[in-house]
Amino acid sequence: MEPLLEVRDLKINFYTYRGVVKALEGVRFSIGQGESVGLVGETGCGKSVTARAIMGFVEPPGKIESGEILLEKDDLLKYSERDMRKIRGRKISFIFQEPKKALDPTATVGNQLMEAATVARGMDRAAAQALALETLEQVGLGDAQRVMQSYSFELSGGMAQRVMIAMGMVGGSRLMIADEPTSALDVSIQAQILRLLGEIRSKQNSSLLLITHDLGVAAENCDRIIVMYAGRIVESGPVREIFREPAHPYTVKLLNALPAPGKTRLEAIPGMVPDLVDPPAGCRFSNRCDRASEACSKLPPLAQIGPDHAVACIHPMRVPAKAET
Repeated sequence: MEPLLEVRDLKINFYTYRGVVKALEGVRFSIGQGESVGLVGETGCGKSVTARAIMGFVEPPGKIESGEILLEKDDLLKYSERDMRKIRGRKISFIFQEPKKALDPTATVGNQLMEAATVARGMDRAAAQALALETLEQVGLGDAQRVMQSYSFELSGGMAQRVMIAMGMVGGSRLMIADEPTSALDVSIQAQILRLLGEIRSKQNSSLLLITHDLGVAAENCDRIIVMYAGRIVESGPVREIFREPAHPYTVKLLNALPAPGKTRLEAIPGMVPDLVDPPAGCRFSNRCDRASEACSKLPPLAQIGPDHAVACIHPMRVPAKAET
């Protein structure tokens, strides 16, 4: 599959009063056209920082030290802020975790959607209004005319999230990045939003980067899973393979913490994500891993154990075939 997005050896630091936070270290992955990829891990593992870097939202005290973010082979890190404004909405859309905070409370939903359509597609006001109404109906907001005239604080959480999805649709973006899009919603609305994202992806042949801490959500909505821990990718592979034959001890522990029929007690992962001002040398999971040894003081390479399955571990559950180039 031809990659739509490629992230290569991305390194990001945050310069704080406590010291340098090593937020991302050598992160690399790709997303194919029409593919849905889940980025999973505990809070503080670097998922949202990765997404914000793709959108060009990393600001001081954060700094992108090195790497490449290639969208259709163009390096977004070389773009100016002015150039990135032409990319956002047109080629990449971002669905925020808290939509009511992302929407402008001083402008109606209709004006915001029409502005997005005008900027992304160069439409006149009449065409932008027609597209906005059509898109609101497509995302399941039946009384579209009333929603057009509403402000964000007049919407429920589910309605606001549907409006955020509509914002991405009117620009015709090729890649949707959804950062914990259902965390503030109740279970029934969560299912509706996730189903809607899948329908839109299929209809528009767009790609999806779904950021979540819930492996169950990723399993139901993604083709492939990338597991992050403390600013590094520790495992990636097809959903079925990750669930059936996980290779990294961290992935295994995440799966063991999932509820399942007949399970009376959920397994907890001991300890906490390390302080990234002073992370452990080598494998950053070594201080929480029951398979750790002295050899884990060296940084494990991301190694292939299958056609599209890679793991970064000295003592994986499955033996790597060869180191990834």
